[in-house]
Amino acid sequence: MSFIGQNTLRTKQLNRTLVFQTLLRLESPTRQEIAAFTKLTPATITNIVNELMEYGYVVELGNGVSELKRAGRKTVVLGLNEEKKRVAGVHIRSDRVELGIVTLRGKVLKSTSFDLPEPIKQDDFLRLLTTKLESFLQENKALPVSCIGVGSVGLVDYENGTILEAEHLGWENVEIAAELSRSLKLSVHVDHHVRAMTLAEKMFGACKTQTDFLCVYIGQGIGSGLFLRDQLYRSETTGAGEFGHMTYQPEGRGCWCGNKGCLERYASEDAVLHELKKDSIKSVMEACQNGEADALESLRAAGNKIAVVLSSFINMFHVQKIVIGGDLAQEEWPLLKEIREKANANSFLAKKRKVEIITTGLGDQQGIIGAASIALLESIFTASINK
Repeated sequence: MSFIGQNTLRTKQLNRTLVFQTLLRLESPTRQEIAAFTKLTPATITNIVNELMEYGYVVELGNGVSELKRAGRKTVVLGLNEEKKRVAGVHIRSDRVELGIVTLRGKVLKSTSFDLPEPIKQDDFLRLLTTKLESFLQENKALPVSCIGVGSVGLVDYENGTILEAEHLGWENVEIAAELSRSLKLSVHVDHHVRAMTLAEKMFGACKTQTDFLCVYIGQGIGSGLFLRDQLYRSETTGAGEFGHMTYQPEGRGCWCGNKGCLERYASEDAVLHELKKDSIKSVMEACQNGEADALESLRAAGNKIAVVLSSFINMFHVQKIVIGGDLAQEEWPLLKEIREKANANSFLAKKRKVEIITTGLGDQQGIIGAASIALLESIFTASINK
């Protein structure tokens, strides 16, 4: 997601995309500030903004004071017309699916969720998802959506909209984009759910100004997404980001992936539930809220284990910021505190420059906003304006 434009070499569409993304990053910029930020000429910005206003995507918010003008000089600030278009966000976890309707600024207007039966075959899952999503969109037909974004567990082929493999669920080559698009007659974009959350942090969250950052999501497993040099990192085909399958304990506990000692076998939601002999994360959260010592100690221990692996990652990729997501990553609980302290203390490079480690500001709708971000970027912010 580069923010440097070229007036003669880049296409009009790319420049328009830069303006969209700058409106997200700078909140309420002036035309002059957009021009300075993207390195596009004022005339180019004026033409693009006028076009976006004509189609109803951009509105003038009134007078402001631009830092680029002399003190006190009034100028017009701009903003996105947030509900010009809306998208549906679908967050697929191993245990449940979350659905939402989201605005251009990442605001969730409506949401719901449903649990997944265990086990569930992939064909049955697709039928269930299609039925639930169709019903949800029909119930909220007063808020029509223009496209669908899906963030899913498993190995995801982003280019083809396919879940290549979710071995722990018994799924393989799930053509989810094609099926949803055929049934709902909307464009569908699919990526790994934590990469989607990472994109959301860039577009709407705490990392708008960071060029290099990592997101780690602690759920039933542990996943991650990485921005490097202002670009979301994806390897070929599989996408990468399987932080939970980095080795924490060589020759340790067996993992469904075929390896031994994977981090998520020791520090995920499932690992915490197993240790505390509880049947739901909600019960763990209630125990922590009540100050129960065994629950707090389990989170502290999980945070320490995550920090061990994270410190090695920091030595390889000395990112500016790390965002930790998931129900257990509450600011006041020991998991986040342990990660923050130990990851920096144990990393050689962090001793030279500490890495800021925070919890997500997107809250418990992080997954829905992430899924929606894929659709917003691909079908709106980088698509033809009259598509």
